[in-house]
Amino acid sequence: MRRLGLIGFSGSGKSSLADFASKNGFKAVDTDALIKVKSPEAFRLLENGMEEEFRTLETSVISGVLKSDFDFAAFGGGVHYAHPAWKEIYESSLKLVWLRGSFGNLAGRFEDRPLCRMSGIEGYEKLFMARQELYEKAAAFVVDTDGRSLSEIWSEIEEIWSSLFR
Repeated sequence: MRRLGLIGFSGSGKSSLADFASKNGFKAVDTDALIKVKSPEAFRLLENGMEEEFRTLETSVISGVLKSDFDFAAFGGGVHYAHPAWKEIYESSLKLVWLRGSFGNLAGRFEDRPLCRMSGIEGYEKLFMARQELYEKAAAFVVDTDGRSLSEIWSEIEEIWSSLFR
């Protein structure tokens, strides 16, 4: 199958790039958007310290996405090597691209996110640090985002796509 998944911390540009992919003729899905449709209050689970319940819902959405027809999937910031859906993602042969950005560069894009509001900026930075190795383990490719425009990042992702599928 010809499919890429985008992973990375909150604010790394996954949803924006899925939208960019759609505008460039690719079938793209965004799991966070699908979660909001399925359960509009789902992200409040994170704010209320109910991350396990949220991950269960997220895993269900990911399972549905993996069975669907798409070219690009943007996954939430919690999707990585230790996510409950990891085995299913791995077995699907989906190639994952880690959108890697520094915490300082991503700051300003995630303060309104539920886990950031719940844990505060210091707690969120600890979460960022803990996830770096998990993203690295999960990713087949890494695209650095610091100091780059969306179109520059997209160009690199298109190169990855072309190297794999054309």
